[in-house]
Amino acid sequence: MKKQFFTGAVVSGEFAVFTGLIALLHSPISQINKTGLTITTGLLILALLFTVLITVFRTFNHQENTIINLQKELSIEKNTSRKVQTQFDEAIEKRTFELQRVNGALNREIAERIQAEEEARELQKQVSLILDSAGEGILGLDNHGKVVFMNRAASLMLGWEVEELLGNTHHEFIHHTHADGTAHPVESCPIYMAYRDGLVHYKTGDIFWCKNGTSFPVEYVSTPIRDHGMLTGAVVVFRDMNTYK
Repeated sequence: MKKQFFTGAVVSGEFAVFTGLIALLHSPISQINKTGLTITTGLLILALLFTVLITVFRTFNHQENTIINLQKELSIEKNTSRKVQTQFDEAIEKRTFELQRVNGALNREIAERIQAEEEARELQKQVSLILDSAGEGILGLDNHGKVVFMNRAASLMLGWEVEELLGNTHHEFIHHTHADGTAHPVESCPIYMAYRDGLVHYKTGDIFWCKNGTSFPVEYVSTPIRDHGMLTGAVVVFRDMNTYK
C-alpha cells in the first residue's frame, strides 16, 4: 500500500513539474525576467529529471524484487518437488522390496509343492510297483462300488485291462451271478457290505466272472477304507483258488 502511494505521488509530481514547464514555456517573455526564466526552466528540468530518475529507480527496484520473489517461489517449488520425488522413490523402493519378498515366498512355496508332488508321484509309483508285484488280485473301490484301482494280478485273472474297469462297478462286471446261474443281488454282496457297514468281510467258495464269460472260484477279503472317520470305499484282495489245488 505504501509503495503504491509513493509511486502515485512521484507520478503526480512529474506531471506537475511537466505542466509547470509547459506553462512557463508558453508564457510571454515580457512578463518574466529572462534570467529568472532560465533559472526557473533549469530547475524545472532538473526536477523533472529527478522525478524521472526516481520513477526509473522505483520501477527497476520493483522488478528486482519481483524477480527475487519469483526465484524464492521457484526454489520452494524445487524443494517441494525434490521432497515429493524422494517420497515417491522411497515408496517405490519399499513396494519393490515387498513384492520381491512376496515373490520369494511364492517361489519357495511353488518349489515345495513341486517337490511334494514329485515325492507323491514317486511314492505312488513305488506303491503301484509293490501292488503289481503281489500274487493276489487287488481291487480298490469307492463308496459307490466303482473300481478306482486294479493291480496286474487282478487284470490277468479277470481278463480285463485296467482302463476297461476303471470307473465301472465291480459287481456288474465280475460278481453279478452265483455259480448256479442265479442273480447275485448287490445288497447281499460281502464286498458291497464292507463299504456300507464299515466291517471287514471274508468269503470263500464264491466266484468271480472273467471278461470272456468264464468264472473261477475265489477267496477274498473286503476291507473298508476310512478317511477322517468317513467310509470312502473298500479294498478287495482275492486269489484264484484253482491255483491252490
